[in-house]
Amino acid sequence: MQTTTFVTIAEYCSLAEAEVAKTRLQDAEIWVDIRNEYMSSLNVMGGAATLVVRAEDEARARRELGL
Repeated sequence: MQTTTFVTIAEYCSLAEAEVAKTRLQDAEIWVDIRNEYMSSLNVMGGAATLVVRAEDEARARRELGL
């Protein structure tokens, strides 16, 4: 059984910013997910929308976002 490791590459205070970054990565055919999506939209206790990608895509995703 193969285990997939996910890494956080960015955190956004705004869900809209996270969605833009997610779209850029998806356009580059990089699997991406937003964690804390609902908490960030409520802005409860400063919850950030967190972008996660597969560990093997981390460098490519960072380049794509200019990080």
